Amino acid sequence: INKAKEILNYKEPNKKERYQQDLSREQFLTNMFQYFKNGVSNSKPAKEYLQSRNLDNKKIEIGYNGGQFHHGTRKDETLINQCLEYGLLIDKGNKGRTGELAYNIFGKWSVVFALKNKENKVVSLYFRSTLDKENAKHFYLKNRAGLYPNYPKPTTKKLILTESIIDCASLLQIDEVIKKALDTELVEVLACYGTNGLNEEIQNAIKELKQLEEIIFCFDTDDAGHTATANYSEMLKAEYPNLKITTLELPNKD
Repeated sequence: INKAKEILNYKEPNKKERYQQDLSREQFLTNMFQYFKNGVSNSKPAKEYLQSRNLDNKKIEIGYNGGQFHHGTRKDETLINQCLEYGLLIDKGNKGRTGELAYNIFGKWSVVFALKNKENKVVSLYFRSTLDKENAKHFYLKNRAGLYPNYPKPTTKKLILTESIIDCASLLQIDEVIKKALDTELVEVLACYGTNGLNEEIQNAIKELKQLEEIIFCFDTDDAGHTATANYSEMLKAEYPNLKITTLELPNKD
């Protein structure tokens, strides 16, 4: 009942008042993702990183976190509190050189993707660092929820599972392949969160696909990808014995 009330009472955020009190998590993160999307065109590092990954922000929704969202004209107590609540800012517990409170910025210098719930509302964000540090590449907001790019349509007959969000985004860009499939064969693409990332929310979403005929794994063709594909295929075959499970062999490892 409470969920139904929330959906019925949902209102699109006023873009002229981006940071308001009493915003729901979905409304606030929608606003922030729009800000991050606007930031791509003004950032040379973001453009260079997207080009290096063959990602086109004109075809898919991508943002960039330059770490400036709580400065200048955007500096506001309501914004700061909301960012602290949802994890975009982390209180360092000390003051900077100006005497003001200092914060760590979550996902700074990262490209940003939105995770969405069943109602297609933004409920979490994924950050992929453009710095390519070996052990600091992937960041999810606390209390992660939602799927990328969205929940599959109930009429889905074929579901492509990728190993990562960027893999999924890459497939979504291939117009001549994916758009034709989406339009004619009721195919959906869904990202896992790494080789161990076919989580409970994704599994529950699969259960809802009553017309599903085939799951196609599109994981990296390295040892980790092969192992994950084999393990998940066995798990899914045990639960859905009539479901066809196939694998897309990529021409390279990643």
